[in-house]
Amino acid sequence: MNTDELLSYAIRHFGKNSINEVKDNPNLVAFSSPITKNWFALLNLDPRNKSLNINCGDFAATIKDLPGFSASSLIKEAKWVEVSLGLSNQKIKKALEYAFKIALMSNKRPNPEKLIYIPDDPIKNGEESVYHEQKLDFKNWKRSSSAPREETNSTEEKINLNFEDTRFVPKEIKKMIESYQYSLPGFIRREKNFYLQGKLMASYEDNYEGRQSFLRYYPTYHDLTVGQARTYFTWRTKIRQNIYEKISDSYAYIYLYELLNGIGIKDPEEGLDKLITFNKNYAQRFSPEIGAYLERWIRDYIVFYNINKANDTFFVKEQTNDKKYEQLLYPDQFSNHEVAESLMKLSNYKISNCPLYKKNIEKFEHLLVLIWHKILDLRNDGFDFFTSYIAYKNQMTIQLFSAAVFNHQLEPKTTSYEIDQIREYFYDEEKNTWYCESYWGLTGQKSIMGNFLHEVDREIRLCFNLGRNLKPRKIEKHYLKAIRDGIKEYQIEEQKLKQPKIEFNLSQLLTIRADAAGTRDSLLTEEELQAEQEENKQIEEAVVDDEQENYGLSSEETTTITLLLKGKDLNKYLKGQHLMAAVIIDNINEKLFDEFGDNVIEFINDIPTVIEDYQEDLEDMFLKGTN
Repeated sequence: MNTDELLSYAIRHFGKNSINEVKDNPNLVAFSSPITKNWFALLNLDPRNKSLNINCGDFAATIKDLPGFSASSLIKEAKWVEVSLGLSNQKIKKALEYAFKIALMSNKRPNPEKLIYIPDDPIKNGEESVYHEQKLDFKNWKRSSSAPREETNSTEEKINLNFEDTRFVPKEIKKMIESYQYSLPGFIRREKNFYLQGKLMASYEDNYEGRQSFLRYYPTYHDLTVGQARTYFTWRTKIRQNIYEKISDSYAYIYLYELLNGIGIKDPEEGLDKLITFNKNYAQRFSPEIGAYLERWIRDYIVFYNINKANDTFFVKEQTNDKKYEQLLYPDQFSNHEVAESLMKLSNYKISNCPLYKKNIEKFEHLLVLIWHKILDLRNDGFDFFTSYIAYKNQMTIQLFSAAVFNHQLEPKTTSYEIDQIREYFYDEEKNTWYCESYWGLTGQKSIMGNFLHEVDREIRLCFNLGRNLKPRKIEKHYLKAIRDGIKEYQIEEQKLKQPKIEFNLSQLLTIRADAAGTRDSLLTEEELQAEQEENKQIEEAVVDDEQENYGLSSEETTTITLLLKGKDLNKYLKGQHLMAAVIIDNINEKLFDEFGDNVIEFINDIPTVIEDYQEDLEDMFLKGTN
């Protein structure tokens, strides 16, 4: 850890008032207890001999023998040890925290007779550095300010570290400073003190005429000088009066932290309104960076405080992403069109080439949804197509209000918050942890869904005698059976719609019931259904016309592929039509790709040739009924 990082950590963790330069030696920085004023660490900033010494109390004798620790080089006392700055950041922080606790527990005042090693002046004329012991005069000593000692031309008011040095300190601010609890455990000290001090100052107003800048990551009241505190509370007073003035971002973050912690509001709904208003009137005008954080914090705020009315406004992205999965998991709650669209969007197969789709989209979508219901029914048998091939339920640990100073000891207003039917936040009280549960798309879902819809298309063509037959693709047999069961149910529905209305004679009710049962049984028999299809072609007449399909090919393209299949002279035709062979062959391959999933014509020695594997299928498509 370098000294800049060390000082930054110490100021954030122990407070500005605990970090002071040693009088008459600008290279030495003392860390002291804010209560007893006892030193617990001494940092030497001399670039020739940077070192950190800490007070380890009675355990110093043990600690100094550990790796990275040694006898103190700055203070000649048995309780002090030196900590290597080469240790990990975590170990150095733990050592400082340990020394800080010892200082808090000690009631002894600083010893003015304590000997400190003071470096001599810089090396002169190649002489070696010499160090000597020197007593420091503490009689008239007091903590010095870390403010610049030299006067500057800045118009900004001089910043003082200690409220004792400020001519006038409002009693509320003095009380806030004095209320800081150093005895709280280190891991909650900063957040808990911010919350307690915030509650103390929730209604405070100020009219400070000065204006001091402020820059701090994760800022709190404890980081403020008196002048900065008065600057903040004066600005906050104006904000509460709907007067928005540009100020250092660190002040703005303190205000947002207050709202996130429920400080200065009567209920969470009011807090949400204030967050939204601040985002609109301040963040979007003066600081887009704050706006980026604020949008995330608003969603966290809604979850933590269980505000349902804002769900549809601030979780639009999440709900849009979830919609396609929600429609497939709960198809009864959506239209056939919505469910069919979601199925098709998740697939790489162009099901729009299905003859039934081309003839009647509404009937096709109804049939597809019937099939999908059969697929979902298989979950009862242990076959879950959705979670196996489309998306799986994932549970992810999340940190609400990350990058904010938030008192995580506050009790959330709910343990479960539902965004939609497939996305939910929930809180584990035992683990004190928030989770987000949602569905994540599986790799290869488009290919799997492509195979599924291809088989739907193939079975529709077979059952209704529509178009040419497709070659089967790999799909598990239970899912293939579900496709066929869905088609069968659709056929039964269509048959029922075409049956004439019958007036029943109640006196012959028993006979009618028997006849109806017989009719029902016959309809459910696959062999009889197929016989009816052959006999009257009722289903075919409803969905397809009798004209031969051209498969999207132009007359020139149809002629080209016909001549190739018959072995006729293609060049003569192309020259007569002023056509380029490469262009027209590429068009044919592209238009027939959805049918075959491959090119059907290739060039061999610059001569266009039908691929042998597709010769028979192409002849069936283009030479039927021709001489």
